[in-house]
Amino acid sequence: LAAAPTPEALRAVLSGDDEQPGPAAAKPRAAGPSLHKILTVCGNGVGTSLFLKNTLEQVLDRWGWSAYVTVEATDTISAKGKASEAVALLTSREIARTLGDVGRPVKVVQDFTSTAEIDAVLRDTYDV
Repeated sequence: LAAAPTPEALRAVLSGDDEQPGPAAAKPRAAGPSLHKILTVCGNGVGTSLFLKNTLEQVLDRWGWSAYVTVEATDTISAKGKASEAVALLTSREIARTLGDVGRPVKVVQDFTSTAEIDAVLRDTYDV
């Protein structure tokens, strides 16, 4: 992703259409109908994780990445089982401590309604 010189080249990498040799040509693994999945996690999967999911989807829409990333709101227990399907999990500091090491990056979000904070978390996650 870091080697993509333009937004179009980055979209090509994410969609698996990049035919260049080298690391940029590595195709992401599919996670269902889209190429990437991000889990938003809260205690029961029906409260704050839905706020976070909504905000994350707003940022993905603004970036033009909605076709490439699936966002799923889930509870803590289910997140542990689904973590291997995701590129990252976004949650609160307390839930992150509860989750522990799930084999995927767990990103702590302070304000679940802040598009600026979610934008920064996505930039860190995808190194853009």
